[in-house]
Amino acid sequence: MKTILRLVIGLTLCGTLTHGQSALQNPASSMWNDANFVKTFTASYGVLAQYEPEISDAEKDALRSLLNVIKNNPRGAISALEQQIKPNSSAAFNFILGNLYFQEGNLNKAAQSYRKAVRKYPNFRRAHKNLGLVLVQNGQLKAAIPALSKALELGDVDGRSYGLLGYSYLTEQLYYPAEAAYRQAILMQPQVRDWKLGLARCLVETEDFKGAVALFDTLIKQEPDNADFWLLQANAYIGLEETLAAAQNIEVVRRMGKGGVTSLTMLGDIYMNNQHPELALSAYLDALKHSEKQSPRSLIRAAKLFTQTGSPQQAKTLIAQLRTQVANLSQEDDLSLLTLEAKIARAEGDDSKAYETLNQIVERDALNGEALIELGNYYAEQDDLERAVNRYEQAQMIAEYERPALIAHSQALIRNKNYKEAIVLLRRAQGLEDERFLADYIERIERAAR
Repeated sequence: MKTILRLVIGLTLCGTLTHGQSALQNPASSMWNDANFVKTFTASYGVLAQYEPEISDAEKDALRSLLNVIKNNPRGAISALEQQIKPNSSAAFNFILGNLYFQEGNLNKAAQSYRKAVRKYPNFRRAHKNLGLVLVQNGQLKAAIPALSKALELGDVDGRSYGLLGYSYLTEQLYYPAEAAYRQAILMQPQVRDWKLGLARCLVETEDFKGAVALFDTLIKQEPDNADFWLLQANAYIGLEETLAAAQNIEVVRRMGKGGVTSLTMLGDIYMNNQHPELALSAYLDALKHSEKQSPRSLIRAAKLFTQTGSPQQAKTLIAQLRTQVANLSQEDDLSLLTLEAKIARAEGDDSKAYETLNQIVERDALNGEALIELGNYYAEQDDLERAVNRYEQAQMIAEYERPALIAHSQALIRNKNYKEAIVLLRRAQGLEDERFLADYIERIERAAR
């Protein structure tokens, strides 16, 4: 069951972040809607002593003549600047041209201009910074890292630069430098939620789940109605294997009316893992209500869990609701439910219903290995070993079901004390996938055969 939970955890990390996209979306996408930031960015035409190139008197005169054009007609200013910029002209002109290209929405040309500026003047701090910001905006995150890093190295003290550097590192899966950058960003811009969510993602990725839980405690206190924070903290609790604490978080979200298929299914899995099938059924049924436009596979898997763990009544309830609420079940999903219904019938001693259902499945899908194995088991229990073997051998010819069919076949032979042939089949199954429990089982059968 832990394997199932870990799989769902991975899906939920992605799934819950679709509710709280700010941890994964490019933070620059909202940055450019900040009027103050854009004004500062595009109006940076002056010169910062010590960090930027000087402008000659002639260049100053040329720039003064362009100021009104720059303010009122950026496109005209671009044409004028392009004509004036020479290989030996000040890097400040390339920088200003980059800003103008940005104003016009031409990010590629803006990046080219900033690169020319830093080639002319390698310590041009604002050119490095603006280059990094434009590259982040353009989704070129790997290229943005050295540009932003250089600006910070040259003395740029800006929480946004640290935050975007953290985001760039995070996207490149470089979690430790991302964490360091996000921490700096939070110190400088504690009000920006994106940086905290980015840090939380780093903590989860580096398996510092305690740190992630503590961080989300702070975020939840600030925004107790934010369902994403509760769900992301639930993921961190699962990383700590504190599954019931995770369940409490998901229940809070459920009461908010903001639970989705993924989170509610995970809640059901947690309850199943803790042997609470009734609570699990309630969560799965809630998940079903939210699954109108989604595949029912996760809930069919839940019905299978009930069947495998001896909770047939819960399985039947969930299957009935799936058939009622899911319009136009695919053939594959319908056959999966029929197979579960046959297994439940066999477990409850209704052999005639099981036999009828299994034959119906095989008639519709002759390569349904699971149904073939179940039919084999049915015949074996009826002491009709010839028909049982026939079905097992049919299933063995299907690659996906070869191993379970070999094991089921061997068990039927063992019940008839045909140990030698059973051991041959078990060794074939062991050759397909080496597992300790099967090796131990083979040893026990070999001792019985002696």
